[in-house]
Amino acid sequence: MSQDESKPVSTEAPPATQLMQMIFGFVTTQAISVAARLSLADLLKDGPKSIEELAQATGTQASALYRILRELASVGIFAEDDAARFKLTPLAELLRSDTPGSVRDLSIFIGADWHWRAWGDLFGSAQSGLPAFERIHGKAFFEYLGENSGPAQIFNDAMTSMSATASAAIVDGYDFTGISKLVDVGGGHGMLLCSILEKFPQMSGILIDAPSVIAGAKEAIEERGLSKRCEAVGGDFFASVPAGGDAYIMKHILHEWNDERASTILQCCAGKYRQMAGFLSSKWLFRKGTHHRLAS
Repeated sequence: MSQDESKPVSTEAPPATQLMQMIFGFVTTQAISVAARLSLADLLKDGPKSIEELAQATGTQASALYRILRELASVGIFAEDDAARFKLTPLAELLRSDTPGSVRDLSIFIGADWHWRAWGDLFGSAQSGLPAFERIHGKAFFEYLGENSGPAQIFNDAMTSMSATASAAIVDGYDFTGISKLVDVGGGHGMLLCSILEKFPQMSGILIDAPSVIAGAKEAIEERGLSKRCEAVGGDFFASVPAGGDAYIMKHILHEWNDERASTILQCCAGKYRQMAGFLSSKWLFRKGTHHRLAS
């Protein structure tokens, strides 16, 4: 039977059906992550393929891969045609590595075993009040990434993926005119900062993040031809941030920390504030005398 018309369960379904879908959501999450890791969407970009072709191309077992793809097709991610071949759907297109707005890298990160296991101890966190990641791995999240290059690459790629869509909304929605030097605090590989600099060619920027992250950031900045206007600095934003900025920007940073740690980051920025124009926290940009919401 063709699954071209497969759709997620309607929100008009009975409450029990809706709740059951949520309960089993972890199955779909993992299936999406597996499809992303296997690059299935890339393999299907030129047209439908049989499960045998996909299994051979990915080095997987056909019957197991078929069950995974059937699960995804049931919620509209991929579709099975009458010839038992799978093809892309609008949702599956977003798992391609070369499509605008791709969530492939984010999907890989969410389902990665070292990340996934921490969510399995959410009950332990509720009881202890301590981060599950530290309970599972014996060290804080970013300390773990600093010592493990593979997971660090997965995380950095995921953050760049997340930043791509948000960056477009911020750059299109706010006029950064008047800022000569912008400091991006915890900006990863610099997707947001580079996007801003490309639109405002008279502006220069400084990117600060952990030393293990900055190595990849410098390469990304160079690829976009911004090395002369964008400096990448390794550091610890709990201790200090670069001075000299007219504005300081943070995106998806403060939510990672408790109030005390978040306050420390803001105090480090405030220490460099003096005569600067302002700073962006989450989705707000604060400039002297006013503030603006950048994106919903």
